Amino acid sequence: MKRIFHLLLALLGAAALAGPPAARAQDLANISQQKPVTLTGSLDLRTVLYDYSGSITARRKPFSYVLSGRPTLNIYGMAVPLEFVLSEQDRAIRQPFNQFGLSPTYKWATAHLGYRNLTWSPFTLAGHTMLGAGLELNPGKFHFGVMVGRFARATAVDATTGLTAPFAFSRRGYALKLGVGTVDKSFIDFTLVKGRDDSTSVSRQDRLAAGPNAGLVQPAENLALGVGTRLGLGKNKYWFIDGDAAVSLYTRRLGSRLLLGESTVPGIVDKTLGRLVSLNGSTELYTAWQAGAGYSKNGRGLKVRYRRISPGYQSMGAYFFQDDVANLTLAPSFSLFRQKVRLSGSFGVQQDNLRGQKQLTSKRVIGSVSASADFTERFGVDFNYSNFTTDQQQAGAVQVADSFRLAQTTQSFSLAPRYVLMGEHYGHAVLLSVDRSTLRALGSNLLDKLGEFTALNAFLNYQLTLVAPRLTLGATYNYTELNLTQGTDLNQGLQLSADRPFLQHDALRLGLRGSWLSDRRFGEPGRIVGTGLRTTYRTGSHHSFRLDAVYTAHQPNRDTPISPRYTETRAEIGYGFTF
Repeated sequence: MKRIFHLLLALLGAAALAGPPAARAQDLANISQQKPVTLTGSLDLRTVLYDYSGSITARRKPFSYVLSGRPTLNIYGMAVPLEFVLSEQDRAIRQPFNQFGLSPTYKWATAHLGYRNLTWSPFTLAGHTMLGAGLELNPGKFHFGVMVGRFARATAVDATTGLTAPFAFSRRGYALKLGVGTVDKSFIDFTLVKGRDDSTSVSRQDRLAAGPNAGLVQPAENLALGVGTRLGLGKNKYWFIDGDAAVSLYTRRLGSRLLLGESTVPGIVDKTLGRLVSLNGSTELYTAWQAGAGYSKNGRGLKVRYRRISPGYQSMGAYFFQDDVANLTLAPSFSLFRQKVRLSGSFGVQQDNLRGQKQLTSKRVIGSVSASADFTERFGVDFNYSNFTTDQQQAGAVQVADSFRLAQTTQSFSLAPRYVLMGEHYGHAVLLSVDRSTLRALGSNLLDKLGEFTALNAFLNYQLTLVAPRLTLGATYNYTELNLTQGTDLNQGLQLSADRPFLQHDALRLGLRGSWLSDRRFGEPGRIVGTGLRTTYRTGSHHSFRLDAVYTAHQPNRDTPISPRYTETRAEIGYGFTF
């Protein structure tokens, strides 16, 4: 424990200097009313004891511990949340905090310092973390933003495995935003993202260590330009038109000897944007855009949206795009009977192979509907249904065997009625939930049929609350069935629970639970029996203790590798401290 205490002090010392990128923007207008420095948060120590017997291998170590903490340092009202975890699996502290960032705000001005994750456009700067400095100004209806820094740092060794891996260059750049308008009514924003790899950031020795993979990594440069807009129509702006569009110039190999004329980039682009980005034969021009129109008022509305992203679309201001896809969706929503009944849905079609470069074109039909109704103050119901159908069709004159054609449909259905009755001395709550999902192959290929399944999950829960003795009783019936081509996996049974607080201010809480399940694992019948105890005790406003013990026994009729016989016991003892 002495060693753990010293490690904890070291963690808190490091935390005072650094933290994760979760620090939010702080308003400096009221800084004089804030306390200079405060420290709040929580510490938690858990020890887990584990034992087992039977025809299985141990799922965890016999003894383990986890020490975790979430301190928050407040400096003149600016919150810097921190977090650390220490366990027996990793006793050393290796860079527990390596990112720090904050965004102080004063009236309509916000500064970005350190590691910041910004989203200014869905196709240019979209959730990429940068290390640098920036500024956002929003005086009235005008929008201005700039961020300069590092998109990614150079790496030569895989930090997870410690092995030499294909390296990555240091990537630096900047992002700009300029716009005018009100976000929820009408506006137009222009964004620009420029990124460039530093070819000198990886040493020659590291390149040689990468071996044959070194040629796979080449320094690149990117310029992405985007525009986003929304136009509210009518007196109250209930009707609207919105859209986003972007053009991305991506040079995959800086210094390439290939001429620009050998690429797909039009000559006019070289004349207009050639001064902002290096263009050569490895440069590709990509486009992405989406547009929508609709109506929305008091829970009722209709929206139509078309989205198209060209194959290979990339921006150094985003991590990932689902490219080579076009989809058209229609999404209605409305409410009835003074919003007691609410319905919404979505229907659309989607396809890839926009340039006809693939042998197969995948087409999908996507549809979903959800409904929620409150018939009375006590009784209501929720309903959801979705259908996804995929069909690959032959492109051009290329002949493809039917065994390689993918055609399948996935359906999901759920229904959840509920009933709640609260009285002066007691309360009743009943909830039924049924969920059914299927995957079906539309073709006759045997391999596709092997992937088919039907899953049915249902539970019926009843909860009784007795007000005077402060006792809560519960009973739940579960039914789970998974039908595969190889067989059926079935579980059904009953779980009972009881929970009650004791002592003054409910300082002690005790919970008991027990379950009995009948299972059939691919034709092998058996039982699963379980019991559990959970208790928590709070002393004062800072300290809490808890114990959670669980016993599980799997008792099949026959002990087989598919359905082994075993027992497991797990106990967790914990202590929590808040400050």
